[in-house]
Amino acid sequence: MSGPEPCLDLARFVRALDASEIPAPDAIRPWILRLAPGESSSLAEVCDARNLRRVDAIGRQLEELSAVRLPSGSSRERERYVERWVSEVGGRDAVGFWVYLPWEPSVTHLLGRDDYFDVIVSRNHDKITRREQKLLRTKRIGVVGLSVGGEAAVTVAQEHLCGEIVLADFDCLDLSNLNRLGASFGELGDNKARIVARRIAKIDPYVSVIIYEQGVTGDNMSDFLEGLDLLIEECDDLPTKHEIRCRARAKAIDVVFAADERGFLSIEPYSRVGELLPFHGRVEKVQPPRESFDSTRSFMKALSEWLGGWSHLSERSRRSLDRIGESLCGYPQLASEARFAAGQIGHVARRLLLGESLQPFIGNVDLDELVPSSSR
Repeated sequence: MSGPEPCLDLARFVRALDASEIPAPDAIRPWILRLAPGESSSLAEVCDARNLRRVDAIGRQLEELSAVRLPSGSSRERERYVERWVSEVGGRDAVGFWVYLPWEPSVTHLLGRDDYFDVIVSRNHDKITRREQKLLRTKRIGVVGLSVGGEAAVTVAQEHLCGEIVLADFDCLDLSNLNRLGASFGELGDNKARIVARRIAKIDPYVSVIIYEQGVTGDNMSDFLEGLDLLIEECDDLPTKHEIRCRARAKAIDVVFAADERGFLSIEPYSRVGELLPFHGRVEKVQPPRESFDSTRSFMKALSEWLGGWSHLSERSRRSLDRIGESLCGYPQLASEARFAAGQIGHVARRLLLGESLQPFIGNVDLDELVPSSSR
């Protein structure tokens, strides 16, 4: 499932609204509507009849666009630029597009694809140059596992490190996930891939999003990896973690993994270092699936091998994991750590996608060690 939908005119938009059979929780694709000059009042009637909120902040977007196009221009020069631009397209109704998100009762007036892109990335410059931003727009990123991976996916999409992003997770949102994931109680029970796709669509409806809501399996893994420039691997399934690295290595796809535990980070640049063993050789044999373990604690000990082993976990994490199944029901994860991991991934992803020759790396960016407490 990808896209936004193809561009609709008003008549087709109305027909699509009336004929839509997609339940809102299942929808992830924005509908893109182009109005002809003078059709704004007709759209208002359509929205009123269907209880859709009509949001038109195109004036503010045009002001920002004029500042991007004429950064040294006077206010009057920018005003004239907007006036000419609006006149050339036939009036404000015909500026850009109107975007409908089927899971929300609103239709919003936005700049067109390229103008929207130029404004939304304007504050990136020159931490990311214009040339680099255009190059990044051609990239395709895959993300497997959408807990920490969901935050990473939103980060790379918001930074516009790709033009297309492929998301995979079979899991659905639980209440306990809300201690760290950017979601809401209204999405409980929804597939995590759909939730992340909707978050991205609300930032930029023109970014192409493809989802694998059954997750990545042996049957679809080759299809998932096809055409990727970077893989962000964040799943908990031990056999999948190993197999997808082997296949990424064979396809010369770089892999990045960060854990919300002591700032753990792994960079596996298979496009340059093809002889690098999967996960730096740290986990040589394929581990059994989660259901093969006799307890959550034993599974977590196996998962910790990817992070350097049990002794490499923080003391607080080890204490918590020792209590799982007795006085705790799940392993500890924090919002701050998930977002820190997403930031690490975004930083490394940007550099890899821009062609920097990063060396293989596996280790910790541990803030507890970097910012120690003073003795009292």
